[in-house]
Amino acid sequence: MILRTVAVGVTILIASASLAAPAAAAANPEIWKWGSIYSTDRAGKAKGKVVLDRPGFVVSGKLYDLPGRSGCSWLRFRWVKEDGRRGAKTYHNCSGTKPRSFALSTGYMLSIEGMVCRGTSSKITGKCSGWDGVWAQGG
Repeated sequence: MILRTVAVGVTILIASASLAAPAAAAANPEIWKWGSIYSTDRAGKAKGKVVLDRPGFVVSGKLYDLPGRSGCSWLRFRWVKEDGRRGAKTYHNCSGTKPRSFALSTGYMLSIEGMVCRGTSSKITGKCSGWDGVWAQGG
């Protein structure tokens, strides 16, 4: 009788562990690091990570505006979604001392690229890097 009770208990324990394992795996997002991307005068810099979790991707990081330089740093993103639609987002930092943190939810996408530029507090004026791949499906 005791062996039968222990066997039932072990079976329940094994069954519950096998149900919990896929749930735990789904709770761990996939993470990729990107950057550093510099403006051509090297006064602006951006770097960060891409996280795949529900409901899609989140691109986050920091935009640096290096001290001792006039103007502001600008970061532009452009991406292509799974359904073919395109998206874009721009951030800027004029602090000259502390980085600006950002987080961008894009949903599910095929690829995203970033570019760092210099400008004024209201617009990009030039000294842009080329478009640099941040993340792409399949590597």
